[in-house]
Amino acid sequence: MNVRHGIFFVAATAALVSVAGCGNKDDDELPPVAPTPQPTALAPTPAPTPTTPVDMKPEGAGTSSKIEARVRSEVDGREDGITGSPLAAAGARATLQAPTGWTSSKSGEFSIAAAAGNKAQIAAAASDSATAKLPAAASALGLTNCEWNPGESLSIGKGKLAGSAADGVCTRGTVQVRTAYVQPAAEGLLVVGAWEPDGDSAGVFGSMRSITKSAGGTGDASGIGACCSALAQNANSAPPEQKGLYLGAAAMCNSLKANPQGRAALAQVRAMLASANVPSSCR
Repeated sequence: MNVRHGIFFVAATAALVSVAGCGNKDDDELPPVAPTPQPTALAPTPAPTPTTPVDMKPEGAGTSSKIEARVRSEVDGREDGITGSPLAAAGARATLQAPTGWTSSKSGEFSIAAAAGNKAQIAAAASDSATAKLPAAASALGLTNCEWNPGESLSIGKGKLAGSAADGVCTRGTVQVRTAYVQPAAEGLLVVGAWEPDGDSAGVFGSMRSITKSAGGTGDASGIGACCSALAQNANSAPPEQKGLYLGAAAMCNSLKANPQGRAALAQVRAMLASANVPSSCR
């Protein structure tokens, strides 16, 4: 090969190398390709939280949803008792008034006053324990399947007699009958009222508000009436194993009220209470 041909070969080779180098540089400067976006996974829909049913029972331990609470609002602290016909219970130290036009009768130990068709009724009897005679009172009124709310303390009539009361519900045949009772603690009187849906409930509660001490009652010559009342009230809230102790002591206390020396005999009353607490008024 001569010199001219050699120079040409070298120049051509250099040109090819230059062109190849330029092509690689352009390839390096191309923008990067963005990655293909992947679909976002959807979060699973949470399962619905179970709803707890709402308990619509009325407040108060032991109350029934079928019972309408009325006796406290109708009687407690109210002095607007009716004036009608006296309804006395033999042996009790208090009386009440039956609504005018109601018919009076007797059923065992209970004095009964009833509106026309027995749509509303009242039964009264001597008793130092409301719960002990409630079944007999219901029977005297022709009622069955009775339920009662727990007793509660309240003030009865113009004399502000300390006592207890409760609302209830019974049946007469296929009819639901509302009921309520009141019991002046120291007067030994139980009054149970009952009325059908269209009965005279106002007459029942007006009669309960008319309760007063008997004019010829035994009185409180001994000055221990407060003790007797406290014992009767404690019996309403005492645990089952002590309820009988309080009721027995209250009965003995009431038997001593007419005796001027009754307070001296309170030691017997305290002895009957055994392990139960003795009210301060009985010391």
